[in-house]
Amino acid sequence: KSSIFNFLYLIAALATIIASYSHSADKNLNNLTPGVPVIIEVKVVSDLKKADSRSFGIYREDDKYIVFAKTYLVTEEIKGQTRTYQYRSKIQLQFQNPDNLIQYGSKLKVKGYLSEYNFQNISYSLEVKSYSLILQPNYIDIAINKIRGNFLLTTNRLPGISKELLPGLILGDTRNQSKALAQDMKNSGLAHLTAVSGGNIAILLLVIIWICRKIGLALKPQVIIGLLTLIFFAFLVRTEPSVVRASFMGAIALLGLFNGTRRHGISALSLTVCVVLLLDPNLATSWGFCLSVFATGGLLIFTKKIVEAISQIVPNIPISIATILAVAFSAQISTAGLVAGFSGQVTIWSVPANLLTAPVIPFVTILGYLSLAFSNLFPSLGLLFGQFAALFANWIGLVAHYFSSQEMSTIQVPKGFIGFLIMTTFIIFLYFLFHIFKSIRSYKLQIFYLGGCFLVVIMYIFGSNTLKKWPMADWQFVMCDVGQGDGLVIRDSTGKILVVDVGPDGKLMNDCLAQLKVKDIDILILTHFHADHVEGLEIVRNRHEIKRIYVTQTEDPIYEVKRVKQLLGNFRIINMQSGDALKLGDILIQCLWPTKEKMNIDSIPNNASVVNLVSIKNASFLLTGDIEPPAQAAIQKLWKIPQVDVVKVPHHGSKFQDDKFPTWTNARLALISAGKENLYGHPSSITVDLYKRSGMQVLSTDEVGSIAIKIGLDDSIKVSVDD
Repeated sequence: KSSIFNFLYLIAALATIIASYSHSADKNLNNLTPGVPVIIEVKVVSDLKKADSRSFGIYREDDKYIVFAKTYLVTEEIKGQTRTYQYRSKIQLQFQNPDNLIQYGSKLKVKGYLSEYNFQNISYSLEVKSYSLILQPNYIDIAINKIRGNFLLTTNRLPGISKELLPGLILGDTRNQSKALAQDMKNSGLAHLTAVSGGNIAILLLVIIWICRKIGLALKPQVIIGLLTLIFFAFLVRTEPSVVRASFMGAIALLGLFNGTRRHGISALSLTVCVVLLLDPNLATSWGFCLSVFATGGLLIFTKKIVEAISQIVPNIPISIATILAVAFSAQISTAGLVAGFSGQVTIWSVPANLLTAPVIPFVTILGYLSLAFSNLFPSLGLLFGQFAALFANWIGLVAHYFSSQEMSTIQVPKGFIGFLIMTTFIIFLYFLFHIFKSIRSYKLQIFYLGGCFLVVIMYIFGSNTLKKWPMADWQFVMCDVGQGDGLVIRDSTGKILVVDVGPDGKLMNDCLAQLKVKDIDILILTHFHADHVEGLEIVRNRHEIKRIYVTQTEDPIYEVKRVKQLLGNFRIINMQSGDALKLGDILIQCLWPTKEKMNIDSIPNNASVVNLVSIKNASFLLTGDIEPPAQAAIQKLWKIPQVDVVKVPHHGSKFQDDKFPTWTNARLALISAGKENLYGHPSSITVDLYKRSGMQVLSTDEVGSIAIKIGLDDSIKVSVDD
């Protein structure tokens, strides 16, 4: 028997080599030509999903909907000549106004322009200008679409974060997941729980086999039912890489039982990888598939050894708890290097977050699939099971949010092989430390050894915090480096926090707020609705409690206004206008602009920016948004202000400035918020020279990073930069 199995493994290895060669060879055949008009016949292989719109300075691209499809026939038109050929690969399709014809399984003829995409195993994207239906989905696809759709309707009625998590955990449908949730799951090391995985299949299969045994079925019927379950599950969740791997591995294990033999887990995994790569060579470049294989291999290699080690260290620990701990550690150990290389960061709180969520995964999985089943049979019962599943799903979201909110939740490492090597070397080092600990026989020496390791970690953390000189402890004003946008933070002596704008990237703004140890935001002011000032709101609001929000009265551009209002829901938004005054602890906020009259000149949104003079005892800061020369001139006529300590140069230091505005502010220090190597040429050298000639020192975030300011009681200005 062993010789037969060795022969089969040899054939499988040969098949893998052929599959890998076919994948690399396919890249050199019949490449498409970006930028030319094409007509492509495709089959849709994913659900239609709203794409995350990108910000381009003040603008955000129009909402688009994307879907992935398999190509069959391509017609290109180059210099008046057409060529038609077969081309089988995956492609991303982008639609502006899709209709219900675009469903999983439908065949379309699409016309548009190609562009490079280059994400994992998908090389091209097509901006669809027009399309027509060739063939509707078959009966199986229609049935599966209906089952998934009914479950989505049920989960939409669930409370909290569960409406976002459950469709992903049960079906791999991540359309409802927000950027804020994705960021929390990533920073807490729980990103693998945002979509269906092999673990869900394993739990489902165990439950099915357990039921079969309880009703007295023999081994062969159990295996057949298990295989049918795997096949149905694969159809239901489509082609997620981890599901493909787990389905094949489960099928091989079940067939082994059918033949009366038991295969070793590593052999089953190896054979699975070979077969899957033979069927779909493109998975060789899929990070999801690689992570899934690494995680499974880690569970097979490390779990038993870690359980034994835990039982040795804590003799009376229940085997179930030891196994849960071992599974969490094994998954983290085996995938840490790969995750570090792919994401460029190491998640500090990953292990405790996984330990806290691991016990609820079986419950959320079983209850989720019961909700899925009954949503299509008895919707009210499906909703009931969904409510129970939501309790456990919301716990996962709560854990993710908590650990993601902690300081030092992530450490940055180089992306690619260097990051993989650094993390793998670190894990090997930890293994040797643990091996030394196990070899120590004296209990007192073990305590001494652990204490020494703990002391080294504490010294490292303390040293990292003390060496970091930014910001100074008593900062009053910070201009966060949020790229090409604005994000300002002001704090008084009582700890009250005023935030003005949140930048184009909520993660960058959140990172700055974390460095400043800001938990709650007492007042948030959005100066105007351009994307480079409001796009980061979703992630910032997810991480911080915002008590009051003030905005400009000019609702332009309207698509950003709608987005902000949708994010805030029923939260009360207050308009600010010239003459308004607010008090927040020691902070006095005086609104200088805009007036009730709208300015229909130049950029209306920019000139409608909220301009505030903010004072904290003897310190004063003039915050100018993106006002341009017309508004700058109008403010000078409307107000006379005392000398201010710091002025935020309007509109990221663009060259469009009123020549008299710097002198009118009579400021001592001018700060500019601009992104490195931005496409607008901000800040303009003309503007920098204008403010310098007015007697001010000028600092810009594109050169020095985030800037912290403290005005002393003797009116001295203390500056700290985070370069």
